[in-house]
Amino acid sequence: MELRRRALLVVLAVTTGACVDVRNFAGSWTGKVVSEEAVRQGFAADARLDLTLDSVGLQSVSATATLSDGRFKATRLQRVVKFSNDALASLSFDGNPLRSYLLYSPLETDPGGWPANVVVSLFGDDHIETRVVRGNDLFGVFLLQRAE
Repeated sequence: MELRRRALLVVLAVTTGACVDVRNFAGSWTGKVVSEEAVRQGFAADARLDLTLDSVGLQSVSATATLSDGRFKATRLQRVVKFSNDALASLSFDGNPLRSYLLYSPLETDPGGWPANVVVSLFGDDHIETRVVRGNDLFGVFLLQRAE
């Protein structure tokens, strides 16, 4: 009987730990680009990103972005649908994000050019890291906190 109870506790601990509720990340987020040139290309050192997550789930996110340089102006970001089914969605790197999403959108300043990819990573300590990437001309890591 004791062995069964221990086994049940282990199963509960494992399955409970696997459940991640990311819905509480919905809302407005804001933050500056990381200023180190090693991870910043094409963004001024004082660039800011405002990100609104309208809805957040394990498989999808609905997001709007505004960059202080005008590249995004309340721009609806589109999600790469199959990304949530790929191992990259649970990509682990420093800080162990709970979930990452791959989104994209054309830039307001270059609507006919290549779209920018936007990787939004949610962290358990209530912050978001967002990477905006377009080829070799744009790369920025934005550290976001809840907007007041």
